[in-house]
Amino acid sequence: MTQTEEGVYLFCFARAGAAREVRGETLAGSDGSEAVCALEAQGLVAIFRPVSLAEFQGELAEQRLQDPAWVVPRACQHERVVEAVMARSPVLPVRFGAVFSSRDALERWLAERHLEISGFLDFVADKEEWGAKAFVHLDNARERRLQSELALAERGGRLSESPGARYFQVKRLRAEVDQHVKLWSRRAAQEIQGELEADAVGFRALPLQVRNPSERPEDMVLNGALLVARARLADFRGRAEALGARFREQGLSVELSGPWPPYHFCPDLNGRH
Repeated sequence: MTQTEEGVYLFCFARAGAAREVRGETLAGSDGSEAVCALEAQGLVAIFRPVSLAEFQGELAEQRLQDPAWVVPRACQHERVVEAVMARSPVLPVRFGAVFSSRDALERWLAERHLEISGFLDFVADKEEWGAKAFVHLDNARERRLQSELALAERGGRLSESPGARYFQVKRLRAEVDQHVKLWSRRAAQEIQGELEADAVGFRALPLQVRNPSERPEDMVLNGALLVARARLADFRGRAEALGARFREQGLSVELSGPWPPYHFCPDLNGRH
């Protein structure tokens, strides 16, 4: 393969006509690369841009994909393009890095998957993806609960006057409190998820993100994506707000984000390009 071989970088699929309404810098190349193009076929459109195959294949490409200075501007352009198209049509977004060997290869692949892509666009035409997260400050929750249990134990005379015995009693009590708080936060997350799902047509559980103490002190106990019909969006957001108010005094917060392209509800389109 030479540096001059040209491939096709794919952003998303949409209804034909959507790309014609997208103009300006949103679809410009991220770093002087060629502007975004559209391939229309049987009422669908594939949004892409020409790329050098060497940019995404081979040893050097693997190194670039580990370099934030190279990845970030291209990933940001990817999201700008997908969201610009989503504002004008139902969209089937493709994750960052999908490259076809040629425009002809993309055209053949689009023809093969036409029914699957078209069916998905019909399905999401009146829906939006939203993210839902719940956070609890476990350290604070444990400490509040421990102090309450200690006060009860002292009033009930269950704590020994002996420092050594008292130490082990408090240690056991702390372990019990830790377990209680973990179970409570898990049940709270399940309750929040169940309530939010009542106004959604789909839910996808996502990995819980490890806490970065420099960013926020809370631990994530719920992370999910929900597909919500626009007709139910007001109810969905109102329910999330009510859940947040109900759990806030207990040290747990509920956060929504969106709308996003429906990445987590897309059909599996993996295959040889």
